[in-house]
Amino acid sequence: GLSELLLAKNLDESSEKQVERIHKESLRLSSLITDMLELSRLENGGQSEMILSEVNLKETAEEALGELSAKMAEKGVTATVTGNGTIDGDAKKIYELIENLCGNAVNYNKENGKIAVDITENDETVVLKVSDTGIGIEKENIPRLCERFYRVDKSHSRATGGTGLGLSIVKHIVNFYHGTIRVTSQLEEGTEFVVTIPLNWKDL
Repeated sequence: GLSELLLAKNLDESSEKQVERIHKESLRLSSLITDMLELSRLENGGQSEMILSEVNLKETAEEALGELSAKMAEKGVTATVTGNGTIDGDAKKIYELIENLCGNAVNYNKENGKIAVDITENDETVVLKVSDTGIGIEKENIPRLCERFYRVDKSHSRATGGTGLGLSIVKHIVNFYHGTIRVTSQLEEGTEFVVTIPLNWKDL
């Protein structure tokens, strides 16, 4: 808050750059603390506090992309949401799952890249696919993606403000719903995350 007040003043160029750096690092640390607290809650049974309701995945994906619109505009990234599906779950946690996946699709995309969110539902499962036209991931790194603090490209993650905890949070949420995550990727072509959740997860 104090750094924002300083930035609102008429500072000389050198001072403004230093204050901007302080502000950026403050936001990064705040994001890291928030993610660490959330991951700790999930690991210690924080899902017990959830409120169940019928969650529309298409509406949730559109809301998440709306929150990411400023970042998308900076890179010229466009997104589409197709299909539909619902799940009886906690709206906040489902939003967090989708927002993390879409956030990665933005952060690791190329200039003027694309994001596609596709949702399908059948009698047994609901499937969420988030794909991008980004930088891609080497095959040997894919098995470790959901490890806490693991980063494929540390310099890029720091530049985008990533904490290295987003996919760990996604994994814990998916595991709670007895779901699965599948990742496919090719360097310089893009990445696709596929989350499958059984509709009868409460009975498992």
